[in-house]
Amino acid sequence: MAIIEKKDKPPLTLIVDSDKEVVKLLRMYLQDEGFRTSEAYDGIRGVLHALNDNPDLIITELNLPRLSGYELIKRLQMVSRRTAQVPVMILSSKALSLQERIGLVELEPNVVEFVPKPVTHGAFMVKIHKILGTGLSEKEVLEKLERPRHLTAGEKNIGE
Repeated sequence: MAIIEKKDKPPLTLIVDSDKEVVKLLRMYLQDEGFRTSEAYDGIRGVLHALNDNPDLIITELNLPRLSGYELIKRLQMVSRRTAQVPVMILSSKALSLQERIGLVELEPNVVEFVPKPVTHGAFMVKIHKILGTGLSEKEVLEKLERPRHLTAGEKNIGE
């Protein structure tokens, strides 16, 4: 199981997805919650960012150019002890059976969650707070998201 250490800085989340609109939306949602972000648009850069940025969480798509999300996960487990322990959330449009989803979470030591796209903003943020251990309950996260914010275009589902 991946371990998150408490730090003085807000948690850093590495987003690995080739869809620039998804990355932009995730960045906005995470930064609105006070989290720091780093981005990579292919699997090779994802591994490099994981090594250099020291993220607290990695969110990855499975369908990636240059190195698939599956290979990214395997390489994270092999390249260093630190990257092997970073929790990974798979946020993917790839159609997987329930057995395949469960298998990824149960068989890959650093995969803590599989979330199929599309996902609502609220459901996504509840999972992020849970993984990062912020101490906020599901109710608190959802109430916080309902407060008026600077977003004027309305909420978007991630991956639509």
